[in-house]
Amino acid sequence: MQYDGRMTGNQNRRLLLLTLPPSHYCERARWALDRQGIVYDEERLAPGAHMLRTKRLGASATSLPLLLLGDGSICQGSDRILDWTGLPGGDPEIEQRLEHTTAPLIRQCLYAGLLAAPRSGIRDVLLRGTSAPQAAIVRLIWPLLRRTMVTGMNARPHLLPELIARVERELDWLDLVLAERGNHLVGQEFGRADLTTASLLAPLALPQMEPVKSVSAGIEWPSSLAPFLASWAERPTLKWVRNIYASYRVPLSNAL
Repeated sequence: MQYDGRMTGNQNRRLLLLTLPPSHYCERARWALDRQGIVYDEERLAPGAHMLRTKRLGASATSLPLLLLGDGSICQGSDRILDWTGLPGGDPEIEQRLEHTTAPLIRQCLYAGLLAAPRSGIRDVLLRGTSAPQAAIVRLIWPLLRRTMVTGMNARPHLLPELIARVERELDWLDLVLAERGNHLVGQEFGRADLTTASLLAPLALPQMEPVKSVSAGIEWPSSLAPFLASWAERPTLKWVRNIYASYRVPLSNAL
């Protein structure tokens, strides 16, 4: 049963958030639930296993995050989960660009480097917090899964120069937006647009706040990415992201 767009008071069972551990879209949903004080459990799924889990729930797509509501209905996608929480302070134009252009580009760029580097540690990061059976299967089929991920995201190493240049253009855009708007993107208080921007840029900003810090621990950035991450670290947008995390990221729930 799909979510009908209304936040209900039915709490027959505790809310369950299905995530891929390092996903910045999943962090966006996590943070919104935490910010609104909504109690939930988190179930972290390994790549591939998430497709079976979502299909068994009757979801219309296999993407995560997915929030299983107390009445058994499904709210899928970080944007819809934020809608459900009622978090104020949104900016549809900025959020849509981030969700549909900036965030997929960041994912494609980082995975193009990480999946091509045997010692990057990305496999273990993808499995952190998942069940032992899932982790064992993924380790067994990792060469095939890695190739599938490269193809699915078009995360090919030879594309890195172009992807890096495009990421820099997105950072240029956000630097200008923040220069115009100040500490908060909408009004004078932290809100949905701030949370969306910070969470979706977190893979570049690398804030040392939980749960992002522990979820991504162990990554060894390859030489194809490390110099660029270092040079971007002092950009206004990524400094702002780290400040937002330090000021407003307070996790309230624990993963299963």
